[in-house]
Amino acid sequence: MQHCFLTKAVPAALPTPNLILDEKRFTTILAETARWVHSTDFIESFITKNQERNAHLRNVSYQISDAVHLQMEEKSVDLVFTNWLMMYLSDREVIDFLLNAMRWLRPDGYLHLRESCSEPSTGQIQCDSIAIPGSTKTASLHSTVDANPTHYRFSSCYIKLLRALRYRDSCGKMWRFDVRWSCSVPTYIKRSKNWRQVHWLTKKLPADDDTETSVSRLFKLFSHVWPTEQAEWDSKLDTENYVWTDEIFTSAIDDQVVPKNGIAFLFTPRQRSPYLHVNSHLLAEKYSCSVWNVETNEYCYRTSLTKANREKNHRVRFGWNESLSSSIDYWSRRIASFDCFIGTELLSTNDNETITRIPSIMRPGAKFVLLEPTDKIDEPSIRERMITCGFKNVSIVDVTSDSNSAQVDFFSSHKLKIEPLQCMFMLIEASC
Repeated sequence: MQHCFLTKAVPAALPTPNLILDEKRFTTILAETARWVHSTDFIESFITKNQERNAHLRNVSYQISDAVHLQMEEKSVDLVFTNWLMMYLSDREVIDFLLNAMRWLRPDGYLHLRESCSEPSTGQIQCDSIAIPGSTKTASLHSTVDANPTHYRFSSCYIKLLRALRYRDSCGKMWRFDVRWSCSVPTYIKRSKNWRQVHWLTKKLPADDDTETSVSRLFKLFSHVWPTEQAEWDSKLDTENYVWTDEIFTSAIDDQVVPKNGIAFLFTPRQRSPYLHVNSHLLAEKYSCSVWNVETNEYCYRTSLTKANREKNHRVRFGWNESLSSSIDYWSRRIASFDCFIGTELLSTNDNETITRIPSIMRPGAKFVLLEPTDKIDEPSIRERMITCGFKNVSIVDVTSDSNSAQVDFFSSHKLKIEPLQCMFMLIEASC
């Protein structure tokens, strides 16, 4: 278990750190850029080993302390960095720790979390039950004789908690966490075929217009409400053996859109329906490409990670962002260059300013294929909007009839008593 607190940041995307509170494994690398690292662990032997390993460093201090009782001054650090910590805390302790972290952070400071979600890092377990999420543990580093103290929570619950937390400081000012991104740890995908080792980066920002949520309310949401809601979503989506949009996208996508060994950017907000999205796994398999799929719904993000663990195609990755703009920020910092953009509900969920930014993370001439639900197909205005946003070679086709038929067949084959969306559908193709 590792917890690190850093003042001014570590990753290249963050400012240069001033102080870090860290536990063993990350001390050395954090100390390379931080002015100061404060390393903590509740096991004395770990601290001793860490001191031996980093004896050459002059900007590291050490403390034996558990995270629950750790004391830091208000607004004293720039980054709180944790690794495999929340899973060893009770639900109430998680809430208390995160509120403390917000108190310790300076304005614009960062919080990093990394946790095992739904299962251990070493193997699959059946821990998705709603009664006690994470309670059945059959594949773990822990002894089979001793009780396993870990809580393998849903990734969605962590995101929702981070977004719901509010803290009022000693001056009466309200603060919140802005969750910048959530994604799987790449090492565990490559080595263990596990997409549910997840990490998050958040930023402390003012929340002056917000009301404070009580700890008791947060506890109820985190322990019961959100896990129950996630289980309901799982029951709908975990049995999805294909996506109704497969047929629609297949008619428009070929190797000119998705080049072999290319990289596709997928955007699936699922605002009208959880079933309105793109089949990442089919795309990767059919065109031998890599896929980055952006989810903006926390619950759908968790179900996507579940499917990724089942399919085990290392070329398919999922990230959660609050918005498309946030995902563009994420990839802009990494100087990304995607070969194509495939998505649903792009026009209805984004303004022109955001859409205009998409080509900044695409290669020149990249193809766009969009399935857009709409109440009315106004082709001239849609074409004008696409051109205004910088797109060329715009093609718009009414695919309402095919979309309705595909939905009916999908719901029937999955034994779902759901009516097709009462809207029209456009298939838009373009390039940038």
